[in-house]
Amino acid sequence: MKMNRVLCCVAFACTCYAANPLFHASFEIPEKSWAVVRGSAATDSTVLRERKKSLRMEAGASAEGATDACVQFAPVPLIIGKRYELTGWARTERLTVRDLNRSPIAIGAALTMASMPFDVHSAALGGTTGWTRLSLKFIASRTTDQILHTIGNGGAFQGKAWFEGISLD
Repeated sequence: MKMNRVLCCVAFACTCYAANPLFHASFEIPEKSWAVVRGSAATDSTVLRERKKSLRMEAGASAEGATDACVQFAPVPLIIGKRYELTGWARTERLTVRDLNRSPIAIGAALTMASMPFDVHSAALGGTTGWTRLSLKFIASRTTDQILHTIGNGGAFQGKAWFEGISLD
């Protein structure tokens, strides 16, 4: 009887641990855990998902002449060889991308990790789409990495994209 209680407690503790993501971005809190690398980004209280603010990204002036957009989050600790899943929600408004001689072609709004090659990312959104769940499964190759939101990776784009509910499990 006592052993059953111990096993139940251990099983419950394991499920609680698994339910907590390693990283979860919230655009509700004023503390900024992200930085604009290219383009323009700001929290948006007018475009909500489940009553939560989103992060709006669009083209912006760049000293380097970059025509894509990228937001980078604070480093997260990883275990080399462990499987992870990066998930989040995105929506787009009149988002079009144009290739600028980079192969493969430029992509729409997507999630990726800083350590990933430019062609490894979640599904990419373009055009005008409602909130869509994005996912990227990967095996860690570093002890720390950074989550990226990208638009037009390697190309040029017009339009806007919003992201919300970003988690790394």
